[in-house]
Order: sequence, then C-alpha cells, then structure tokens
Amino acid sequence: MTNALPPRVRAMIINFDPTQPEALTISEFCKTQKISRSIFYRLRRRAANESAAVLHPLSRAPKQPARKYGPEVTNELVKIRQRLKKDGWDYGPRTVHYEATINENQFPGEEIPSVATIARLLSGVGHVDRNPRKRPKSSYVPFARSTAMALWQLDAFEYRTAKNQLITIYQLIDDASRFDLGSRAFQRHKNSQDAQDVLMQAITEYGAPQEVLSDNSKAFNQLRSGTIGSVEIFLASKGSMPSSGLPGKPTTQGKNERSHRTLQRFLKANRPQDLAEAQKILRRYREHYNQRRPHQSLNQATPQAAWDLLEHTPAIEPIALTVLEAKAAEYLSKRRLAQSPMSAFDVVVSKSGDIMQSTHDESDPVPLLSSNQMLVEVTKENRRTFYQGFHISLPTSFAHRQFIRTITDTEFLLSDPETSEIVMSFPLPMVALKVQGKFVSSYSIRGIQMTLTTRQREKKVERYRAVIQAQEEQIPTVFEHQ
Repeated sequence: MTNALPPRVRAMIINFDPTQPEALTISEFCKTQKISRSIFYRLRRRAANESAAVLHPLSRAPKQPARKYGPEVTNELVKIRQRLKKDGWDYGPRTVHYEATINENQFPGEEIPSVATIARLLSGVGHVDRNPRKRPKSSYVPFARSTAMALWQLDAFEYRTAKNQLITIYQLIDDASRFDLGSRAFQRHKNSQDAQDVLMQAITEYGAPQEVLSDNSKAFNQLRSGTIGSVEIFLASKGSMPSSGLPGKPTTQGKNERSHRTLQRFLKANRPQDLAEAQKILRRYREHYNQRRPHQSLNQATPQAAWDLLEHTPAIEPIALTVLEAKAAEYLSKRRLAQSPMSAFDVVVSKSGDIMQSTHDESDPVPLLSSNQMLVEVTKENRRTFYQGFHISLPTSFAHRQFIRTITDTEFLLSDPETSEIVMSFPLPMVALKVQGKFVSSYSIRGIQMTLTTRQREKKVERYRAVIQAQEEQIPTVFEHQ
C-alpha cells in the first residue's frame, strides 16, 4: 500500500495562491489537506523545476540496488571458510573477507562482498556456527600499552601430542601489537630454565622490553612469595621489570590467555606426532599469525604490521637487584598476616554480648587471630566496619567479602584473609572531617589508603586530603578519636 499523495491534492498544492483576497494561509491550507508544511514546500519547489511532472510521485527504488551474487561467489566463500577451518584458523566473515582480499585476482566476480554480505551468504547455505549471545565488546574497558616493547606477556600450557607425549608450550607476545615473539615447545614441565631460554632468544632477536608480565607460577615470577628467582634476575640484568597479576585473576594476562585458544585450535587441526614436529608447526603458526592473520583488536591489521608501525620503547639500562629485593620485601610484608597458624573458630559473640550460632563450616579453617585482630564480613546492606564504636563507611566494592581487621598502636588495617594483602589502612589516632554522630565517611579520614576503591570515592579522598592538609597547617589537630 502506497502513502503517496493523489494527483488531485498535488494539483491543489501547485495552484494554491495565498496572496488572493480571503485566501487561506499556508498553515490553514495544510491543515485542511492533512499534510505538513514541509511536504507543501517540497512539492512547490519540484513544480518550479519539473512543472506537471510533480503530479506523479518519484520512484522509490534505491539508487544503488542491492548487488546479487551468483552461486560461484557463494561457493568460493564456502571454500575459503572450509580451508581456514581445516587449517585451524578463525573462519568468521571478517577472516573470510580478509583471505578473499589477499587473493583478489583469483576471486570470481567483479567485486568481493562486504563482511555483512559474506555473513548473509554463508548463513543462507547453512555454513554458520551458532554461538550464544555474548557480552558486547563495547562494554569492555580495553587495556593495552601504546608502544611496542613496553610490555611483554609470558605464559605456558601443557599439550599432549599424537604419540601421547606431554610437552609444554610457551607463548610470548607483545602487549601493544600482539606480535608473537617466540612460541616454543619443550619436553619438560613448566620450569624457570626453559622460560629463561624463551626470553633470552626473544631478547637476542628483538631487544629487551621495559616490563614482562606473567602469572604467579614459580617458573616465571617468585616476587609475590617474597623471593627472587632466576628469571627475575635475568630480566633485571637486561633492564626489564618482572611483574605478575593478582593471584586467581587470569584476566590480567588476558591477551596471552586468549592467544592460547588460537594456538590450541591450530594444534588440534595439525596434530603433531612428537616434540620435533611440534616445533615445526609452531614456526608455521608464528609466520601465519604474525603476517597473515588479521586481528580484530588491531582494526583487522596483522600483528606484524602493528609491530612495524608502532613506536618501540625498549629497556634502557639494567635494573639493580635492590629494586627486586624491595619489591619482594613489600609483597612479603603484605603476607605477614597469613603466617599465623590456621584453626577453626567455635563461637561468635555479638557486640551486645549474645552468643550467636556460627555459620562457618568446621572443615574450612580460618586464621587463628590474635587479640588485636577480628574477622569481619561486609554485606551490601551493611557496608561498614567499626573502630572504638564509630561506624566507618566502605565502598560498594567491599560488599560480600570477608576481611581481617587489625588494630595496632599506630595503624588500622583491613586485609584479605586469602592473599593477606592490605585493602584499607589509615594511621592512628583517627582524624576525620565528615562525622555524623557515630558514622564516619571513610574518604574523609586522614591518610587513608584503599585498593578496592571506585573513581568517585578517589575524587572525594583527594578533595578531603587537600582540606585536611590545609587545616593541619592552621590547626595542629582537627579532632581525634583514640
């Protein structure tokens, strides 16, 4: 059904003269004909140029009709997809479009279809893998260094060959360009010597990076355990700072974890028989991954292209071992609360003195706390901790977690009972600027430090920190609660 104006109404619009005596205004005329003023003026402009042709509506056919592709184009797209799948590479519409562009001279037809058209053509012949709807990529906050050589990521996984031989495959990639610096396989389990060999070969070929990120495996990084391993000493001698993600947080090394999936898919399609064949397959993988495979996070550029285009910021001078010693000592001090013996608690006493039934499983031990410590639980409804009867507010990021509260002569501490890392601390005596009765806003406390905070709370902390500093210069003590 068409909604075009009939020729009679069009003729009335063309012949209407608002200058005649007792004639309707243009607005009144449009109301009587139930049209908008924009339609009135548009038809009048057409009448000035096209005369009587305005009595007929313009064609609604698209100026550029949708291109129709023959079966030879669809067959070629299916062949490219099947070849990619057989070789163990990604075979989505973007990758198919990239492969077709590389071999443009061999592609049938005058033009290669767009990515959306390729997806439609493949879906029309049933060559689509149905995946559950995922979280949109726009909702993720990207984390990547802006220059090559600023950060490398190192990780490893075990793989069993066709001859049931267990090997360990190390992957080393550049954070900014996703460039594979050296995927290698070794016979032994994950260990520091093989990890150092991978790093040494990459540094010899490309130079030393500013930082190397890994997980907390003792083969890679032992700083969080309070010691310095051979890999850390080697990196420091080359000027690279060894660092590791938080325990139990593999998303910190997310780029390397994701590259495992690409490599494992390739190994599944090209199942190596033994270690020697695995080394050959890894060399072929690196060549294709760096130079042929488009990367979505690089706007469909290859890692080799990104590596060549980005600025390189390698390490400049060796790092003194005293820096690593200080870093290990810092981690060790954060773990000092976890060195007490473990035991289960038998009774819970409320603030009013009533004995409450413990909800803790006796089979799950908790730290045996000293007299100045207490295990506290923060809920969404009760986001606070207590000191000398005062209620100290906590951010929403503290909800649904347990903490060990420690009060010393000079400091108030909240620490994680599993990792023993301090998540909040402030010096004693407590000095705060925002107190309502017994309720104290934590961001107004002098010298407060938090790790599980939010951006809004950090802004409040900075604002109150400046006010406290100004008042301390004028008044020796704002107020104290001891």
